[in-house]
Amino acid sequence: MKDFLLSLFTVPGLLILIYILGLISYGYKKKLKYYSLCLLMMFVLSLPIFGKIFSLPLLIIPKVIKTHDLNEAKLAVVLTGGIYKNLMGNYQPSKNTEERVMRAKKLLINYNIPLMISGGVTKLNAPSEAELTKSYYNLTYAMVETESINTYQSAVNLKKYCSRFNNNLIIITDALHALRSFLSFKSQGCNPILLNYNYNFHWKDMKPSISGFTLFNKAVYEYFANFYYIFSLKINLFNLI
Repeated sequence: MKDFLLSLFTVPGLLILIYILGLISYGYKKKLKYYSLCLLMMFVLSLPIFGKIFSLPLLIIPKVIKTHDLNEAKLAVVLTGGIYKNLMGNYQPSKNTEERVMRAKKLLINYNIPLMISGGVTKLNAPSEAELTKSYYNLTYAMVETESINTYQSAVNLKKYCSRFNNNLIIITDALHALRSFLSFKSQGCNPILLNYNYNFHWKDMKPSISGFTLFNKAVYEYFANFYYIFSLKINLFNLI
């Protein structure tokens, strides 16, 4: 059901739905209206600038709730973002996981703190995402948490480290996932630090591209995921006060 709803609000499902409405509508003018709307939305959603503006609340809200100095960080926690099989049939970290690891490495250059990688077994007969990430990037110094298969479980399984490190955990993920990560840990009684995620706006953002669709789809997914976490009580809004 969740996947079906997401398909209706993301590309190409959203555009197909509008096109179908045009097909089944009566009258030339009404059909033209739906077809024109479909083309207009295709153009707008293909602009990276639209996706960036549309997803800005996902970046801004964590900063409104809490600000922190990275100098306070005592433990860096990387939340893995998937694995896949390469052409040789071997599992390797996804691009999302790689970007998160690179952010962690960049951070650890300037801050001498321990590293924790969180991610369990998400595919049949595959290693845990945390163990695979640790070995693939030769992070011999990293600790691993291998039971969690989603953001909520990572927050539950790592909350003991919040008290141990006096809430000075810094959560490393990607920009759009930051809000859900923060709220999930906050709901478990933690008060973690987040990286300061920002967009750099360029003139190229006004040029239609596949990346525009991708950014829009990711933002829609995160909005849905945040609302789902709230309604399923995985995020407790009362803990934000």
